[in-house]
Amino acid sequence: MLKTLSINDFTLIAKAEVPFREGFTAITGETGAGKSVLLKALRMVCGDKAQASMVRTGESKAVIEGIFDISKEPKVKKIVENLGIDCDDELVIRREILENGKGRTRVNGNMVNLADLQEIGEHLIQMHGQSEQLLLRDTRTHAQMLDDFANDSQVLSQYTAAWNAWNQTLAQIEETENKAKNLAAQKDFLKFQYDELSKAALREGEEEELEDKVNIASKGEAERNYINDIQALLGGDSGLLDQVQILQSKMRALASKIPHYEEYVNSLAEVADPFESVCKDLLRLSPARSLSPAEIDRANSRIAAIQKLKRKYRTDVAGLIALTAQRKEELESLENLDADLEELARKAQKHQAEMQEAATRLTEIRKAAAQKFDADVEGNLHTLGMPKATFHTSIEKQDFAANGADRIEFMLAPNPGEGAKSLQKAVSGGELSRVLLAIKTVMAELDAVPLLIFDEVDSGISGEVGNNIGIALRNLGKHHQVLTITHLHQVASRADNQLAVSKQEVDGRTYTSVTNLDADGRVDELVRMLGGESATVREHAKQLLENCE
Repeated sequence: MLKTLSINDFTLIAKAEVPFREGFTAITGETGAGKSVLLKALRMVCGDKAQASMVRTGESKAVIEGIFDISKEPKVKKIVENLGIDCDDELVIRREILENGKGRTRVNGNMVNLADLQEIGEHLIQMHGQSEQLLLRDTRTHAQMLDDFANDSQVLSQYTAAWNAWNQTLAQIEETENKAKNLAAQKDFLKFQYDELSKAALREGEEEELEDKVNIASKGEAERNYINDIQALLGGDSGLLDQVQILQSKMRALASKIPHYEEYVNSLAEVADPFESVCKDLLRLSPARSLSPAEIDRANSRIAAIQKLKRKYRTDVAGLIALTAQRKEELESLENLDADLEELARKAQKHQAEMQEAATRLTEIRKAAAQKFDADVEGNLHTLGMPKATFHTSIEKQDFAANGADRIEFMLAPNPGEGAKSLQKAVSGGELSRVLLAIKTVMAELDAVPLLIFDEVDSGISGEVGNNIGIALRNLGKHHQVLTITHLHQVASRADNQLAVSKQEVDGRTYTSVTNLDADGRVDELVRMLGGESATVREHAKQLLENCE
């Protein structure tokens, strides 16, 4: 529950320290006094967005601080603790709004973002103003309210789980069918690529190994060719050695006739010996063949084939090997897709059966709960100034949806002789506010939010109806902390507590103040609301309060 609300320099409120108590609290004051400012401050505590215009003119910032007792709010404690914030039985929410519209938000002294504050606020305060009343025109809220009243969360969870599983399986079926369609269209292409690549039987490093072998073989062949040429020049037929030997023979013949030439015979012998030595060395040094010419041709053909594949697929050998595996997997996947689709179809059928079973049980629970819900809401409407109204919850079959196979809609016939109409249609704002109060009263013990705020729920009504609304709010206050802005003395007199909002002008500036009224103050405020200052009016005000005790 809300214990204290402190407001500083927020629109018309310069400074206010407002205490709150359990039960039903009425907020009263003349039109334009600033009652809505108090609710706006509470909305800020819930996480509404800040605006620069909220800072009081001439001030640098506005500060709003709400202190809550959360000793009975385990959900709130859990949320706060999940944010890494220490939390006992008291929660302090502080909003600072700077004159540029920016601000800071703290929970128990720790900075938090607006989304986190909104999550906390949803479990602390529930606003029921004009915008919240409009939610009743949204049929999605009708299903949620009826489910809360029916307390069918277990069956609803079972249905939701089956519905989610069913939709996920349908999505998988669609994805698999599209995949099969795409792969089937490419099957010939995929098979051609796989056959071409698998036939190549590529392995990493093969190209480099072949290139090294070819290079070595090519160098050895060149070396052998040079040696063969040199040997042919030196020792072949008509080679240098043969010519030297012929020269030696001629020289010996000459020296035998003329001894003077003997020395040249020896010189020619010295020339021949080195040539013979070179021939022997070259024969020894000539390398053996590493590859035959045919083997070199085959290696070069293999290298060319690998390079052709690399150019064609624009990748290296590792990429070609990976592509081979990918194409194989895609072809195998295509063969397995039919089996996958059959299995998915079985799963979808199973989930649909589970969903149908849960949906049927959910419909039965909802219809049973709707009978009591309708009777209770209708009874409340009769006491809230709509004595002839009928209220009915329409439950019709629809396609499977996230919350079941029921289209749930609240129907209202405000007056006899009129057909029941959807709340989306011809229902006035005053009627809508009373429907909301009637529903909230029925669900008082089920609603987990501790603080309920009604903004002028009594708009457009008076007399005995106002008194009944006051009684309804007071009864609601037995289960929740309830705040409401009211202009009716009948409603205010039924409150457990009362706050008066007033406005004064001081030195040309407007100030709004909030007063927590004691017994005498409440009498004075009721006198003002009754519109008179006579002793009779004052006695009537006292009597109203006494009758409500």
